[in-house]
Amino acid sequence: MLSTELVKRAQEDIDFKAMNIEKLQDQIVEFDDQKSLYDEGIVKIETTLLNRLDDVNKSFDAVSEAYDAAIASTCKSDLFWRIVDFTETSEEDEYTLECTRLNPGGYSLTDTNIAGNSGIGSTVAYLGVTGIVTYYPASQTYGNENEEINDFVNNPYFGFDRRNRYGLKIYSEPYDKDIGDTLIGEFIGTCSVGSTEVTVMQPVGSGLTFGVGQIIVSAGKTAIFPNNAKIVGIGTALKDIRSIPSTGIGSTAVTVNILSMDTVCGAPASAPESDGSFVEFRALDDPIAFRFGGRKRYDIPFNQDPFTPQTISIANTSTLGTGVSVYIENSGVNVKFASWDASLKFIPPEFGAVEPQVGAGQAFYRVGFGHAPVDGLTKASEGDRITVTDLTGNYTSLSNCSSDIENQITNALGISSTKETALTAQNSQNTILANSAQALRAERNRIQLGIFGVRKVLTTINEEMDELESLQVLINDTTVSDVVQ
Repeated sequence: MLSTELVKRAQEDIDFKAMNIEKLQDQIVEFDDQKSLYDEGIVKIETTLLNRLDDVNKSFDAVSEAYDAAIASTCKSDLFWRIVDFTETSEEDEYTLECTRLNPGGYSLTDTNIAGNSGIGSTVAYLGVTGIVTYYPASQTYGNENEEINDFVNNPYFGFDRRNRYGLKIYSEPYDKDIGDTLIGEFIGTCSVGSTEVTVMQPVGSGLTFGVGQIIVSAGKTAIFPNNAKIVGIGTALKDIRSIPSTGIGSTAVTVNILSMDTVCGAPASAPESDGSFVEFRALDDPIAFRFGGRKRYDIPFNQDPFTPQTISIANTSTLGTGVSVYIENSGVNVKFASWDASLKFIPPEFGAVEPQVGAGQAFYRVGFGHAPVDGLTKASEGDRITVTDLTGNYTSLSNCSSDIENQITNALGISSTKETALTAQNSQNTILANSAQALRAERNRIQLGIFGVRKVLTTINEEMDELESLQVLINDTTVSDVVQ
């Protein structure tokens, strides 16, 4: 009978494809095992590099702690007066001062008549001990009529000293993920407590593609989503994302994704946070997609781009050895991750996008001041406001720090300088180690690209098997078998 022969032929094709699938799956496992030798070498090299870099970074932290001890002992102050309002009267001009704590993340000015924004780079009107007002940075023109108090300085870090941290910058692409890796990409995001919306602080079309059902995880600040939160809707909105370094593509008002979640945000996420950092979110595929048994367990979409999105991040002990390339970096950029469409780098910046700036950040030393804000004879506390007509006489001098505190600062600075100088002297060795890790990665990348290609082939064969199994069911239906018997 023809129907019997057709079913038999379909079964033979299914058996043949099943045999090929099994062979290809075995091949993937074998290829994955071949990577292990390279993985071991890469991790050992990068562990050595990361330890050297972390040793210097920890010495920066020790300096910061020594300065903090001086402030805690009250021989230094991290408080200052800033002008938050100005009223011109027919008699004497009035200034409203607010007692403010030094903050490397910037200063919120939303409730003032002094132009500016929150975040690093804000304009803040700093009142010095001699009554001179300094505007940080030199990007606003408030008070041009008051030439005697204008001193514009392009540096918002008054009261701080700082050092650029060292880190390993990893470039990762879809094809370098291990079998079953669910990571889609990483992004800087914001959300409000009690809200179910997450704003993606990068332009639509810059590398990340979101889908309903994907899981969003808040890395680092886990209180935002303590449990798995899934995307239930995707929208867009115009947002000002100038606070994100090197966002490219008209960053003053760009179209970004708004993700509607099935879970409310348990903690706020700002860009930047009060310490100048940014909250990282990770977009993951629903793990159910990786729980197919048997022939579909390694499938990936045939149209999956192996190179996009590219994720750039700063390595930690859990991510050592990952990615397609790695570099030592010391830029001071305080963004530790970003995902984007790396193919846009071939387009002129004015028409496309520039590579996101990613770095290990900075260590801030609260050097502070030898004087503290006062309201009359009483020391002011953070948040206190006073209205004055005279900008002088609003501070009191502090006692000198003890020799013990001064020695702690001096010793910490000396140790830090020695360690950083030693690291710099090792540049040639570190470069050789980094280049060796790159060379090992190049060999591993070839294997990983092969695995990626095989997984695409598996998807095609599995789709063909689905069609054959459907054909068998149809031919066995009496409606069809009676016709083709």
